[in-house]
Amino acid sequence: MMDEPADMGSDGDGGDRAAREAAMWFARLLDDDTPQTDYALFRNWLEADARNAQAYARLERLWAIAGSEIVPSHKSHTEKSVSRRGLLKATSAAILLTGGGLTAWTVLDRADYSTGTGELETVMLEDGSRVELSAASAISVDITASVRRIILHHGEAFFSVTEDSARPFIVQAGNVRATALGTAYSVGITSERTSVAVTEHTVRVDAGGRHIDLGEGDAIDVENGRLGAIGTGEAGNRLAWRSRQLVFLARPLSEVIAEVNRWRRGNLILRDPQLAQRRITIVIDLKDIEGIDLTLEQGLPITLTSYTPIITLVSARK
Repeated sequence: MMDEPADMGSDGDGGDRAAREAAMWFARLLDDDTPQTDYALFRNWLEADARNAQAYARLERLWAIAGSEIVPSHKSHTEKSVSRRGLLKATSAAILLTGGGLTAWTVLDRADYSTGTGELETVMLEDGSRVELSAASAISVDITASVRRIILHHGEAFFSVTEDSARPFIVQAGNVRATALGTAYSVGITSERTSVAVTEHTVRVDAGGRHIDLGEGDAIDVENGRLGAIGTGEAGNRLAWRSRQLVFLARPLSEVIAEVNRWRRGNLILRDPQLAQRRITIVIDLKDIEGIDLTLEQGLPITLTSYTPIITLVSARK
């Protein structure tokens, strides 16, 4: 077990101290070998100073915007080895607030529009196009005389595009480009995949040196730079969030958990890789945010164990 954070009274700048300790705790809880006793220590640290909880919550949001979904691999705490993957995640979390990993801060600074956990926002662009931002999402907008370019930094957005043949409307999400051909469509990005769903007309999706045209009702996932199969008629389910629902049909549990984390306060942490890949079908009512955890436990083969308002562990139901 790692040493406990320094005494809260040892540093004159409480805000900076809380940020440093939040990064250390975040790294610790991402480690595959975290013992159960650390969660009690973490709870004590959160309750010791309101600034601690604020710093940790902000770090979670930054980590999410950086595109790193919290789905660590699982090992029993009795095992002595520490996985390289766990150490890499822990190191990445630690440097977010210590000078070398300011990517997430930069995203927040350069995004023109963003939403927090559970928030939705509609933005009217200067060309008349409308953007509906889903929860925990961020975009930058660059409209010129020759092109309309949107950078999706994190999350998901639905675009109702005003036709303008002289200025293509392009959404860039990582290495994936989705170009509207007079249309309405959504683009979403996580650390694992980029998704595009079309409700009107046609969208051209470019990735990995290839492109494919999606028609009305189509959806596609791009993983590791590779275009997946077109999901005919899947767009409606993918866009259920616009009606305050989440609909998953035979999707990996890791995807379900990552999406739910954008809507509820705190993080669900899934540590079992086999459970993470289990295919799940469930409908979640986002109008009842407080009831999401109960819906998950009743509808899925999982148990949720809440250690703090911020940390809830997901495990297979026994």
